[in-house]
Amino acid sequence: MSSSRFVKEGENQYKHASRLIMAFDDLTKETYSTPPQGVFGSVAVVRCNGVTLSSNALDIEFSVPFDDNMEPNEAEIIIYNLTDTTIARLKKGQKIYITAGYKDDTGAIFEGFIDYSYTTYEGADKVTKIKAVDDNEKKTVESVAINANTAKDALAELLRMTGTEVVGGIRAVRNPSYENAQTVDGDLKAAIKKYADDCGISVYINKGKWYARSLFDGDNINFTICENTGMIGSPSPFEEEISTEGYTGIVTGYKISTLLQHRITTAAIVNLSSLTANGQFRVRSGRHIFNSSEAITEIEVIAPEKEVKA
Repeated sequence: MSSSRFVKEGENQYKHASRLIMAFDDLTKETYSTPPQGVFGSVAVVRCNGVTLSSNALDIEFSVPFDDNMEPNEAEIIIYNLTDTTIARLKKGQKIYITAGYKDDTGAIFEGFIDYSYTTYEGADKVTKIKAVDDNEKKTVESVAINANTAKDALAELLRMTGTEVVGGIRAVRNPSYENAQTVDGDLKAAIKKYADDCGISVYINKGKWYARSLFDGDNINFTICENTGMIGSPSPFEEEISTEGYTGIVTGYKISTLLQHRITTAAIVNLSSLTANGQFRVRSGRHIFNSSEAITEIEVIAPEKEVKA
């Protein structure tokens, strides 16, 4: 590792030390007499095409977004001073995985495909930059008859065509019937979105799997975001008018920063405990960020229970 990458930004590196130690204590019930090494014990591992790359041995940076719409999420990954043999394995189309967290508490935060990668030199450093998407499938169909009389059945048939698992089934808000036979022609994703809209739900990919659910539906991960588990600063409130699948109206929520937490992802139901905001919320979008000076998760949350149009 070159000296130019070894130097850490001291002030940034230690600004969340006490918060992280409390988070470790809350999650693992262990006691730490000194802060963990590196960015307070943070660790990231990138796996691709038979290669495993760890932040314990290499300088790794990434920004991994997540949300509940059908647009592919694009992860940006930077790895320093790889060998030519390793770089040759990081090819377009290869599956790529990222796990991250702190100490022994790590988990998957991204699964997707390399869109492109390239390597340049920045001073003494050899820098490999990777763009990866969570869905690279561009499938079209030609005048396919859908054996379905309802929107939910049509959506189920189209999702089966992707060959990818739908977690938890289709949680439709409404299920209109059709008098005429349904035929799909052209872009498969456009057809999926059309029938998802008819069902009043959002369809998206997360960590290599499809989800089909209401914008306010989610999975309780039994996790409380608070100072003791790594929350940084105070939640920032927002209010937004939306008109989308199954709901038209005002949503309110909070923008929150916390130490990198692999459990938090799209549609996670979390508890929030702070001086300014408390309650149960659904994660609608966010980003995991990892570099030499920070390992954090930034999210937007909204109240999970809304009356949607049936």
